Amino acid sequence: MSVIAVVGSLNMDLVIRAPRRPLLGETLMGSSFGTTGGGKGANQALACARLGAESHMIGCIGDDDFGVRLRATLTESKVDCEYLEVRSDVGTGVAVIMVTDSGDNMIVLAPGANSRVNASLIERAGDVFKKADAVMFQLEIPIDAVGAGLRLAHRSGCRTVLTPAPAQSIPPELWPFIDCLVLNETELAFYAQGGDSEEEVLAAARQILEWGTRGVVVTRGARGGVVVTKNRTFAYAPFSIEAVDSTGAGDSFCAALIVGLTEGMSLENAVRYASAAGALACTRFGAYPSMPWRHEVEALLERDALSEKR
Repeated sequence: MSVIAVVGSLNMDLVIRAPRRPLLGETLMGSSFGTTGGGKGANQALACARLGAESHMIGCIGDDDFGVRLRATLTESKVDCEYLEVRSDVGTGVAVIMVTDSGDNMIVLAPGANSRVNASLIERAGDVFKKADAVMFQLEIPIDAVGAGLRLAHRSGCRTVLTPAPAQSIPPELWPFIDCLVLNETELAFYAQGGDSEEEVLAAARQILEWGTRGVVVTRGARGGVVVTKNRTFAYAPFSIEAVDSTGAGDSFCAALIVGLTEGMSLENAVRYASAAGALACTRFGAYPSMPWRHEVEALLERDALSEKR
């Protein structure tokens, strides 16, 4: 069983469904509203657990009902929350999400307790780093905490994975501590000049490699994606699904990729496994509910393999 630690955010998602994006200044009637657990860190930790890994969540929640509910959901899915600390001076993080009828989403975050994740908390979780096969990070927590975590993971000898979302400046000295960078085209354009074509995406990914990162995976939604390392480059195809909500799809993809790699899959097979997990996440509403279980991913891969033989 792989051991994966996730250092990152936890949010209560407030989700409203609408037919389309509103225009600036427009009031638009929505069709439904609900609350569900989310936050890129928690999504990834939950997905890792559902995919069969020993998953550890390192982060902060507020001393409120949202925090209680988020911890309970993670614990029920066998995510270890020993280093999920409670802050009484600030509320749990909140994300306001609008999902359109086509499955696209728009998100605004209020970080709350996520802003309290710091180097001290990460150092207290040092025992988890020592036994982890990989540590996953995102940018919904302070960049100083991410930097401290990347350095500790490097000292501990475990693989590091960063999802740079929301995109923000990364200190140049941190790039060499990132073993795998998983990002979408919008985030790629923030860090490296690129265009819409596969050739331009590859050129931008190679630019990031020059900064010290060992591997870059660019997700391109319905167009699949590309993988670039120092030794190989390849594109992968998407799964054909009927998307209802893309919230959490990137986190599902990233978690499955790392579970696959830490279990010994080849890079190509791990990416295919991740693509299946990301596709499944698009078929359900909400972040936590969208994170797929291992048997679901394996069933989709099996169905896809059978259809190719026909």
